[in-house]
Amino acid sequence: HTFARAPFAGKAARLKASERHVVRREIKQPLKMNAVTIIAEAMDISTINSLLVDVTQAERSLQRELFDTVLKKEQVSERLAKHQNSVVALGPVQSGTTRLHSDILEMSALANVVSDQVRQLDTERNSVQATIAKVVLNVDVAACMDGITNSLENEEYEAAAGFVEALIHLQASLTSSGITKEKQHAQFDRTREAVANVIREKINSAAVEGDVVQVLTYGKLFPKLDLSHEGLSKICQYLCKRIAEQSNLDRLASTQGSSEGGGNCTALLSELFRSIVSCIEQHGADLVDTFGNNALETLIRSLNKECDTCGSQLLKNYMDYRNIFQTAKDVSAQNRNLVAAVESAVDPRVIEEYLEEIVSMCQISREYNRFLIDKLHNDPPHMLGDTGNMFNGDHYNRSLHEVVGFYVRLEEFYMYENVALAIRINEQGDSLTGSMVDDIFYILQKCARRASETGSIQAVCASLNHVNNILSSEVHNAIEEDLQRAGSNFLDFVVSEPSTEHETRQPQSATAVNNADVIADNVLVLMKDIELNLDGMFVAATEGERIKSCLHEIRDISSIFRQLSHDAIKDFVQGVLSHIRPIFDTISGQSYELNEDQYSEHEGCDPWVQHLLAELEQKVFQNLRPHFVSTSFDVFIGLFAEALAARMEVETTKTNPYPA
Repeated sequence: HTFARAPFAGKAARLKASERHVVRREIKQPLKMNAVTIIAEAMDISTINSLLVDVTQAERSLQRELFDTVLKKEQVSERLAKHQNSVVALGPVQSGTTRLHSDILEMSALANVVSDQVRQLDTERNSVQATIAKVVLNVDVAACMDGITNSLENEEYEAAAGFVEALIHLQASLTSSGITKEKQHAQFDRTREAVANVIREKINSAAVEGDVVQVLTYGKLFPKLDLSHEGLSKICQYLCKRIAEQSNLDRLASTQGSSEGGGNCTALLSELFRSIVSCIEQHGADLVDTFGNNALETLIRSLNKECDTCGSQLLKNYMDYRNIFQTAKDVSAQNRNLVAAVESAVDPRVIEEYLEEIVSMCQISREYNRFLIDKLHNDPPHMLGDTGNMFNGDHYNRSLHEVVGFYVRLEEFYMYENVALAIRINEQGDSLTGSMVDDIFYILQKCARRASETGSIQAVCASLNHVNNILSSEVHNAIEEDLQRAGSNFLDFVVSEPSTEHETRQPQSATAVNNADVIADNVLVLMKDIELNLDGMFVAATEGERIKSCLHEIRDISSIFRQLSHDAIKDFVQGVLSHIRPIFDTISGQSYELNEDQYSEHEGCDPWVQHLLAELEQKVFQNLRPHFVSTSFDVFIGLFAEALAARMEVETTKTNPYPA
């Protein structure tokens, strides 16, 4: 305890009384708090010394803080003295500020008085202007009323409509200015209705008389009466009436006794679409200028509705006139061999006429749709509306779809009948192939192109399936029968001596082989022609996949006919080898022990080889080459060379004493 207090006693003696009091208070507090702990731990001198060192350091730190505080006190005193001097100098400023504040309050009071006077003047001016505007409006309304009365008396309907339009603007001005009187509104409605009734009578009379100019003239007055929708509707109704009159469905019935009834239906349908196109071209832009951007869409909708009705009726009348339903039943029965007759109960030439008429109607419909699409896409985008989903109409589309369904059945009958006829009347003549090869593919190409002209994916796919079926059944069976019927007659002809008769007569076996080979090539040509005709016609992915599938099946038919030709040529090769058997017998008489002269002779030109080539050229190739098409002859040469090499290898192995 003595060692702990001694340093504090020395230091505290040098401080002032107040400062010593602070130091004692700061130091004694931790000593009191830790007294028990210090007494408990202070058991030896080393621990006490360590505690003494810690206390000494704490004391020095407190002294430094005390000196800093004393120095800051002097600086604060100096600053406080300076501020007191400044306060004395601010006295005059305070008095000036007080005077300025009183002046501002006086000016604010004066400004409020002036502002109240200005607001009062504005209110009075607005009241005067409203009164003047009301007087002017009343004068203008009275002038318009007088103008309407005079115009109606003088039958100047356009001027009367102009006065009504002016009244509409005046009425809007009255409403916007807050001047609303029930009497004025009722008078305006009565006046507008009176003018509208007169114009309605005039436009109805013009429509009855068929004066399109007057109908358009009176119809264009309705926007001035704020009745644009009514005016456009009346114009569209009249134009649709004209379209219906021009189509004149009774004209078809008047020609049903003639042979041109079906063609007349096609002409009427074409005239119907042409009338609609002409109407749109002639009046579309004018109506847009008068009635706004939606006028073209309204016109097309109205005309398409009329087209839907008239076109559907035309198609139904055509099917009734041509008796398409009964004809389709007859051809279906004939396809199932239910008609017991040698000759066809239905003439394919008549069916072809029906098919051409149906295709013409489909083409007309496609051209009409294409015109509408081009017309709308060439106009500004805001004029397009939603017209892309309403072309033709539901009734017409259903009727056309029904007609296309009959087309598929008639086209199938036409294809099968004409291909069967081409096979029956097949002529060989002097050509390398039979006449049926060109006839069949002319028929198939014609039918495929005609189906593509309908623009119907169902008709195209059905036609392609019919082509595939005909090639894989009727044509394939005919070629097989020709090859089987020819047999080995061709081999006898090949190995016989050439003569004038042989040079002019084409062997049936060679013709059959050529037919199979040329048909295989024609199938690929037909497929490419179909692809070219259908290019860009069907853009939907599903439609493209369906067409590709059909074309893939047709392409596979080519390999089938190629295989038929290949197998037949293989049989020819074996037959030719059997007929030149004597040539190989000469090998057995050949000596393999040669003297010098014989060796030199055989080295330059082997007599047996030359004899073999001469015999083949004279007895085989000269007779064979003129009767084969180039592709078949090339296949024959390749197969014959392979078989000849194999036969020579066998013969030389049997007779050669030196096989190595």
